[in-house]
Amino acid sequence: MGCIRRRRRLAGLMAAACAAAGVATSARAADLALDIPTQARQSALMALARQAGVSMGFAPGARCDGRAGVAGRMDLDEALRRLLANSTCVAVRPDARTVVIRPRPLPAAAPAPPPPGTSAERQPTELGELVVTADRTESVLSASPYGLTAMSGAELQRRGVSDVADLSLIAAGVTVTNLGPGRDKVLLRGLSDGPLTGHTQATVGLYLGDLRLTYNAPDPDLPLIDVARVEVLRGPQGSLYGAGSIGGVLQIVPNAPDTTARSGRIAVGLGATAHGAGSSRFEGLWNQPLGDRAAVRIAAWSEVAGGYIDNRGLGLSNIDRSRRRGLRLATSWRPVDDLSLEATLISQAISNRDAQYATPEIGPLARATATQEPHDNDFLALSLAAHWTPAWGRVTFSMGAVDHEVGTTYDAAAAPGALVATGGPGRTFRDRNEIRSLISELRVTSVGVGRWRWTLGAFNALGDQQLGGALTPVTPGPAYTEARRDRLLEGAVFGETSFDLTPVLTVTAGARLLQARLKTRSEVEVGAAQRTFRGRTTADGFAPKLLMAYRPAPGLTIYASTAEGYRTPGLNTSGPPGQAFGEAGGAQPLRRYAGDELWSYETGARWRSARLGLTARLAVFQADWTDIQADLLLPSGLPYTANLGDGRSRGVELEATFQRGPLTLSGNMVRQDPELRHPAPGLLATPEATLPGVADAGYAATAMWTTPIGADLTLDLQASYTFVGHSRLTFDATTSPDMGGYGDVRLAAALSGGPWTARLSVDNALHGRGDTLAFGNPFAFRGQQQTTPQRPRTVSLSLARTF
Repeated sequence: MGCIRRRRRLAGLMAAACAAAGVATSARAADLALDIPTQARQSALMALARQAGVSMGFAPGARCDGRAGVAGRMDLDEALRRLLANSTCVAVRPDARTVVIRPRPLPAAAPAPPPPGTSAERQPTELGELVVTADRTESVLSASPYGLTAMSGAELQRRGVSDVADLSLIAAGVTVTNLGPGRDKVLLRGLSDGPLTGHTQATVGLYLGDLRLTYNAPDPDLPLIDVARVEVLRGPQGSLYGAGSIGGVLQIVPNAPDTTARSGRIAVGLGATAHGAGSSRFEGLWNQPLGDRAAVRIAAWSEVAGGYIDNRGLGLSNIDRSRRRGLRLATSWRPVDDLSLEATLISQAISNRDAQYATPEIGPLARATATQEPHDNDFLALSLAAHWTPAWGRVTFSMGAVDHEVGTTYDAAAAPGALVATGGPGRTFRDRNEIRSLISELRVTSVGVGRWRWTLGAFNALGDQQLGGALTPVTPGPAYTEARRDRLLEGAVFGETSFDLTPVLTVTAGARLLQARLKTRSEVEVGAAQRTFRGRTTADGFAPKLLMAYRPAPGLTIYASTAEGYRTPGLNTSGPPGQAFGEAGGAQPLRRYAGDELWSYETGARWRSARLGLTARLAVFQADWTDIQADLLLPSGLPYTANLGDGRSRGVELEATFQRGPLTLSGNMVRQDPELRHPAPGLLATPEATLPGVADAGYAATAMWTTPIGADLTLDLQASYTFVGHSRLTFDATTSPDMGGYGDVRLAAALSGGPWTARLSVDNALHGRGDTLAFGNPFAFRGQQQTTPQRPRTVSLSLARTF
């Protein structure tokens, strides 16, 4: 994995870090002159944050009831100790300028009762600091020294962000391909291995809490229902998350079961699509305490998305209807004060009646195929976790079992004769992918005050993947079939440490030591012709990370970082029995494709001003990517994984939000240059080839206005616009159709009163027909233009009630 290059990079980086440490003096917390009158404890804590010039956030469950105050000269740690005395909360210092208030892990005295005639005051509305955990620690978003975007579940719901595909509204540089529900990839910062889904590992790690959702399969497309927050962490996260996070991590954090109150929510919705069929949606939520130490929480959903593509060859309309049904059942139990046990079950089934691509020669929303092309994505997972919080740290052990089955049928009329024993035409091709994995992780993190913080962990994954492909010819007879089985064993130890060189300067270093083993068995048949293959690959490596954070003023963080990401090698087996495979450095397809490696360099700043109501994040980045893995198509239309060569993606991204009174304005933009600089031998790349499937620019802007109507009603108005720049489907000269270059206008109005909320929204209000993805059928796309148009204008009405 480029050990020599890595040592040279790290030598320079560590030299710079040591030089900085050499000029740093012992950081002693300065005494503060405080004057905080007795008041609600959480209001007193926020007053301390303002007077001390630090960022403060409250972790879930940190209610800190009661009253407190403090006055005189003292350091920050002493002030926190006094304000939190006899409370149910404790302070954690991720760095010198950040404080996270968490529930106290050990038994505490009952909070002081309020004076007669008053009631315990709840968390004030000014507590707007969001606590995030994508970097495996609890930290405040406004002080995070990463390319991190996060948003609470309540704000996502307010903005109408209900799926991962909607995240481009709030996060710069997020790309989601548009093959259809349950068929898409998530890409970040132009780090794309193409929109096709084959044997390569994902470039972005998808997580639900601590559970890794995918390895080398499409996004299971879980809806963003009943979530506490969503976090998008950009850049390679090899040191903390391992393989499959070369572009970053997308973490969905669901709401935890609540032991304090019974609650629920029901929402129903209907939608009408121009030139298409109607849609419907149902969501249900119920939270039930089981005593004062346990609770259960259930979320369920059922959605039908009406089709809008016609198949004129079969005389069918609105063929691409999809149905998504699922549930999430979570339980929690705290047998003792410093130990909590959690279990979560997720089950979802997606059924697409047909693919959603069109061929413009037939019509902008139509095609003519001889058969339907359905797709299914069934996802089942069980996650178990134990959290122990002794006084010195936080210990988390998590285990997850995943059963993920994906199946797609293609019209195979354009399949070559080599896939049929008689040389005749094909009718359908059925692709099947069954993934079962068992994943476990142990992580220990320090807590408390002090200049030094650390995280240590161990990871293990067992994977069993069965892939199959079968072609059915028009005339009954033998045709192409492949039965393949992969068995993966992956293990790693990792660690990360942060040290405050001064009260305003922090250095963080981390690394992951890994080992992966893959065994592959494949059997290919086309009639009497057969090909059997047995093989294995081994990967050992070391993925480091180094970061410097400078916080010269309250609300301002400036940082610079470098990190490595990686993906492990694999084996190609698809193709007819006569398919030739090259060796390393030879012609594609290679029998054994190499693991790829990415080094990222980033500098950025994050600023938050509560007085001005303004938050902003700016980042400049460059990623150098060697031996890029990408899923491509053989001349037969069957997939294989190539090493494209070396590439680079560099760019700038900006996010900002302004809130003043009833008005909220937010926006994001990215300008990037993802390029293939040194193509591998034998690839027919254009002179100015770009990495496939990602645009060179994109931006989004949203305006929201909230105003009361009378004494009991609130009106929310929202308008947003997103733009996706131009890109190409592939990088080579013969199959590089252009796509993108379109915008999308969304309008919404929500009326809330008491437990009821009604929402009216219009998606694609200008009825655009931009090409979101120039692909649909692998056998025919070289011979015909294929497009995936935007969903036509859709009007939706929903009604929700909480209780």
